[in-house]
Amino acid sequence: MKLKGLLSLIAVLVLLLIGGFIGSQNTHSVTVNYLVAQSDMRVSLLMLIVFLCGVLLSVILFSLYVLRLKWRVASLERQLKKSNRVEIL
Repeated sequence: MKLKGLLSLIAVLVLLLIGGFIGSQNTHSVTVNYLVAQSDMRVSLLMLIVFLCGVLLSVILFSLYVLRLKWRVASLERQLKKSNRVEIL
């Protein structure tokens, strides 16, 4: 199981390295229009910002899902203990 995690980490690092290299070669500038303002930035920087926002949103949603599952498991364990006490009595 640890080898699989290590290989996954290496694969992610290689992909990030390739993405960084490609991003550094892309020097085109784009205009980004916000609701109240606009700014000029490189495409690679814009892609990095959007990617990081996506990762952050995914981590938050996954954490909420895992917390909900842990609460459900704890609730079911309490119900099981309560039902085991009732059967013993």
